Amino acid sequence: MTDLADLIPPHDPSEDTLAAVGGMALDAIPILGPLAGRALDHALAARERERRHEFDIGVVSALQQLAERSDTALTLADVVNSDEFLATLARVQREAAETASHTKRRRLARAAVSALDPSAPPRAERADFLRLIIELEDLHIWLLAFFADPRAWLDAHDLAHVYENSGLGSSPGVALEAALNYHDMTFSVSIEAALDDLEGRGLASAQLRTFMAQGGMVQPRASARGLALLQYLDEGNPAEAEPPPAG
Repeated sequence: MTDLADLIPPHDPSEDTLAAVGGMALDAIPILGPLAGRALDHALAARERERRHEFDIGVVSALQQLAERSDTALTLADVVNSDEFLATLARVQREAAETASHTKRRRLARAAVSALDPSAPPRAERADFLRLIIELEDLHIWLLAFFADPRAWLDAHDLAHVYENSGLGSSPGVALEAALNYHDMTFSVSIEAALDDLEGRGLASAQLRTFMAQGGMVQPRASARGLALLQYLDEGNPAEAEPPPAG
């Protein structure tokens, strides 16, 4: 398995985006329309190659990790003869090329490899999780991790005073605001939309402005399905997850 990485073509950064004109002002470039069109085509192709290369490395890394911890030996024949793995790989390759998130590409790579893992959830559950991985962005996953146990997250980040000093009570939004330390209204709109997405998919339910008794603000709000997704993602302790950058 350790030789699989040698099969991945190298990615050449020297071929990347707009190298020839990147430092020029737009009004200094003659015949901007055709040149810009070619440059953008080149940029898209180069970025897709870069993302595909990163994804391929992620798949190999996940395969190597599986081979190291699997109770049964994983061979190259197992990999190339698995219809489910190859079908899933073909599907997530397209998704990986279209996302700007490095983290999401790693999730997609691990989801493909889980088809080869005898300890993974049943096929129908894996298919459900794959759909969620494709649909959800980094903000969704972090919010799910946070609301799996807000108290644990605040404790892990030295923010216990947020709920200890809440008096008679407060809302989940106060805990979330402290976790993000961010007050930009545009990001707030993104958060509320993401929470609506999580609730609509049955993963978590958090009404940010609901006033409740002391302690209620840090009660877990992820569903059993949401917790199962976090376990499947296997990204470490949810309480240690760092929020994505705003925007």
